Amino acid sequence: MPEMTVFSHRSSATEEIGRVVSRILRAGDILALDGDLGAGKTVLTRGIAMGLGLSSPVASPTFMLVSEHKAQEKDQNSLYHFDVYRLRDGDDFCDAGLDEYFSLGGICVIEWGEVIQDVLPSSALHMNLKGTGDTREVTFSFPQERSHDLEVLLEELKLLPDISFESEEKIC
Repeated sequence: MPEMTVFSHRSSATEEIGRVVSRILRAGDILALDGDLGAGKTVLTRGIAMGLGLSSPVASPTFMLVSEHKAQEKDQNSLYHFDVYRLRDGDDFCDAGLDEYFSLGGICVIEWGEVIQDVLPSSALHMNLKGTGDTREVTFSFPQERSHDLEVLLEELKLLPDISFESEEKIC
């Protein structure tokens, strides 16, 4: 799986990464977010929602499991924002019927995706966020067929302030 790592040096930069990520997301995509508690998974999701043009407020759906952010326009995608931290595994996810969201044609962003890794399709996109201070390490892991999207992200992220890169060879 091709990977790329960037460093966000402000919370607002993490949100901006989300806006950039929204540009490569397609209807039906599943994005699994993992990483440290307080590393910015919800902030990143807020940026994705803004980039998709969705106006409903984004907060962590910890106690509801999923928040729906419905598209208002025909050319928008709905966003289904999950927080599966309190689940044991993919069976809990499926038993609750949450896997049905995968077929609704919107974009699914799943905080703590590693908890349900066993039920995620191989086409799922993955991001891992580390760090809880001003600087966060953000690693993108996409399936081989989406490696071009990593190249697009790299070019767009290079233009943002408060973002730095691990090395010159970004995509493995």
